[in-house]
Amino acid sequence: MRHVMIAALIGLPLFGAPLRADVIELFPSECDASPPLEDLVGNYRLSVFPGTLTDGVRSVSASHHSSHAVNFVLMGEDLVLQDASGGPSVNFRYVGPDEPDWRGDDGEVSIDELAGIVGCDVNRLPRLIGSGHTVSDGVPLTFTYRLMVWNTTPDSAALIGGMEWASGGLNMKRRVMMEAQ
Repeated sequence: MRHVMIAALIGLPLFGAPLRADVIELFPSECDASPPLEDLVGNYRLSVFPGTLTDGVRSVSASHHSSHAVNFVLMGEDLVLQDASGGPSVNFRYVGPDEPDWRGDDGEVSIDELAGIVGCDVNRLPRLIGSGHTVSDGVPLTFTYRLMVWNTTPDSAALIGGMEWASGGLNMKRRVMMEAQ
């Protein structure tokens, strides 16, 4: 029952937009235990869910949903996300104690409810952060991915979290999920 509930709640409230998610079987990571980066290397399906675009005054729902192939490779000691569709590469690292708590509530499930499901504060789950810069249609964008390692087994891995970007006074926050292929 716990796993079905977790899968139904995959719309993690880190970045606060409604989500229609497919139900998948997930097994949460151990609290306070980060798997070796080598365990995350491989091919993934990155799903980017609807989000919210704000200009500091107004908020607009962005309903576009996309999904495409990406992979994690190890380059030296860096875990690097490579986008098969030609997007920018992103270097990820485990979050240290200096990273602020990840909070949010979108009305579907609060961080406190999620903590009850996983059995610890979500900030004690293995967390990865990656950021970078790119140019889209001639406009520079700064982006950050925040992912929680939700499942690592010998056959599978899943990461859930959010992505946000900023450019020219606009900010977009969207949920993301990566499933090993």
